[in-house]
Amino acid sequence: MKIIIDTFGADYGIGIPIEGAIEALKSKEFIPCFSGEKEKIEKIIDGRIKSYEIIDAKEKIENNEDPVRAIRKKKESSLVKGFNKLNEEGYDGLVSSGSTGAILASGLFISGRIEGIKRACIATSLPTYENTSLLLDTGANMDCKAEFLKEFAIMGHVFAKNVLNIENPSVSLLNVGIEEHKGNKLSKETYKLLKASSLNFVGNIEARDLFTGKTNIIIADGFDGNIAIKTAEGVISLFGKEIKDAIYKSVKTKIGGALIKDSLKENLSKYNSDGIGGAPLLGVKQYVYKAHGNSNKKAFASAILGLIDYINTDTIEKIKGELK
Repeated sequence: MKIIIDTFGADYGIGIPIEGAIEALKSKEFIPCFSGEKEKIEKIIDGRIKSYEIIDAKEKIENNEDPVRAIRKKKESSLVKGFNKLNEEGYDGLVSSGSTGAILASGLFISGRIEGIKRACIATSLPTYENTSLLLDTGANMDCKAEFLKEFAIMGHVFAKNVLNIENPSVSLLNVGIEEHKGNKLSKETYKLLKASSLNFVGNIEARDLFTGKTNIIIADGFDGNIAIKTAEGVISLFGKEIKDAIYKSVKTKIGGALIKDSLKENLSKYNSDGIGGAPLLGVKQYVYKAHGNSNKKAFASAILGLIDYINTDTIEKIKGELK
């Protein structure tokens, strides 16, 4: 299996994707194909990987660039060259922590959409109190129609069933209340479509229940989904700092903290995004994973391993079958 790795997207430099690949190779066998500056990549690898490929690319697409214009103008960028290589026979998937917009645009215009899908979306796994939930979209589509959200639900259903091994995943709509009549025009129209579908639709869900595990799939447009996930990440980070400050407040609290340290670490570890690493871009013809921009090597390794699981389940073909 050959996995294309965009080395130009990570916030902390090209070393992160490379070190992440080395870490992932400890768990699964694959051939990494690094897209980026050849000399710098080889210097960081320094003989630590036996079999690998390099797509020599000098340009980087920045987060502040217009995505569509950037992929058309920067043909020599690591992302565009990586997506073009992905269309060739023998390459199985691509992972990048670069611009979400550029990854989406490349997926749509270079890889192409699955027939019957009008919009691709990003599906983010959420660690919950009981199990794992899937939130989609989390940033690919800021403006949506009800029919797009229904497509997200169908793709989420197939992904949850095959990758997360949930037999009959429940589907909920992110809304301001659980009542059917609540929400804006988009929410109400989407509710009707999901209710009339063959999906296991269980109604609306509020943002405060994102991590409770009440449902397997949570549907939202990219604007609301992105705000929800980033708010949650901020609260979890702040909560962790508050706990740490409370433990180190006095000698008494330090003793108490020492007693509960292992249990606390075990319970909170599942909310660490490093273990998830990234999210699939659903709706395009190739297997693509979006890693976090602020990934460390562990998180990037998790994204690579998640992509491999996504590929091995043949999910794209199953999405095509579901649409038929």
